[in-house]
Amino acid sequence: MPSRKIVANELAHVLRQISHPDRIRLLLKLQAGEMTVNDIGDALEISPTRVSQHLGVLRAIALVETETHGQKRVYRLAQPDLALWLIEGIDFIAHRLSRATPVDIQHAKQLWQAEATEPAI
Repeated sequence: MPSRKIVANELAHVLRQISHPDRIRLLLKLQAGEMTVNDIGDALEISPTRVSQHLGVLRAIALVETETHGQKRVYRLAQPDLALWLIEGIDFIAHRLSRATPVDIQHAKQLWQAEATEPAI
């Protein structure tokens, strides 16, 4: 079944590209809306250079879009449901998070979900 193989390969490619902790945090941060590189860097405590590199990877696989507003370039999720999917995915890996208690896991999910309702910086 070639179609299943093509889809499985594409999904594997996307999962490989987002498999960096900073990229996951970046995707979750963008659920709140449009942000600049500097806004993202400040929020995640990552240098703007690294943020730009991660955004380049995410743009290459069409998970992040960019738009220019005057002098600023802003980034947003191409599919905002991606962040919700990542948050829900925590339940699937919770048993593997030996360093985190169930309370820690629930707290992290609540914080990320709350950011979705807060306006971007």
